[in-house]
Amino acid sequence: MLDQTQKDDMLAYSKIAEASGGLLTLKDLAELLGIDATEKELEESICSDESLSSKVFIESGLVLIRHPGSDRGSAREAAEEEERRRSRAMANVEAARAFARLLSKDTVFVAVAGTNSYLSAAVSDDIDFYCITKTDGMWAFMLKSLILSRVFSLLGRPTPPFDFSFVMDEKRANEELSRPKGALYARDTLNARVISGSDAYRTILENASWMKSYFPTLYERRLAEVGSREGRDLPGRRGSRIMNSWLFLTLGSYVALRAWILNRNLAKQGRTDAIFKTWIGPGRLEYASRRYDELGKMYQGLEKR
Repeated sequence: MLDQTQKDDMLAYSKIAEASGGLLTLKDLAELLGIDATEKELEESICSDESLSSKVFIESGLVLIRHPGSDRGSAREAAEEEERRRSRAMANVEAARAFARLLSKDTVFVAVAGTNSYLSAAVSDDIDFYCITKTDGMWAFMLKSLILSRVFSLLGRPTPPFDFSFVMDEKRANEELSRPKGALYARDTLNARVISGSDAYRTILENASWMKSYFPTLYERRLAEVGSREGRDLPGRRGSRIMNSWLFLTLGSYVALRAWILNRNLAKQGRTDAIFKTWIGPGRLEYASRRYDELGKMYQGLEKR
């Protein structure tokens, strides 16, 4: 059923999932490969293929890479842990949804990104937000968000820390997201758990049709899920350019300093894979760790094929 290219891609996607700390589901695998097959049909195809079945386990609808010493018992344990990660991620998404209600006036789009968007969150994982604000309103949004997230923390809320790892204003987002990028960027955007701004999300997808070249089935599904726009397009809301510029110079400098200090601490702790790059501008705040860069390189191997 699977040709050699699809077999190679299946193994590559499974290794990427493992490197991310999670596991790949048969449902996601079929979608990533762009094949018309049920989970049962795909499982039978993998298990009946000697070369594939010697490299992976299929357990509870999950694809697990075989390692020396691994067996059915360890596969079941991994599947059970993945179910716990899924439950944890779903709870985190609901916590993010509750917090995001406080940010609705300042944003045109809010989603959960990172491991929670893939429904595979570890205990130590933060809740990553993917936000688009009104033009010239990004740093006012960041000021409000950082204060509110600090308040949540002081109140002892039983949720992981909120992390604003990808924030852009509407003008910058329209420019940035329409430019072709890599497969990892595409998959992360297509897997975002949208909390508010479905019309804006549809616009993102329509302007970023390059994503379809990587994941056509996933791209079409997300477009269908968003549906048609609820109404006519309205002029984009704007913040104060003067206030945004001032906050960029002040709060932006604080954010850059805090990132530098955190990276120094990570280096001292030997956690070099967690050290991250930061992009800061009047309409952009984005973080990417070395681990994320390594995932990007794994996807590049797929792109070359």
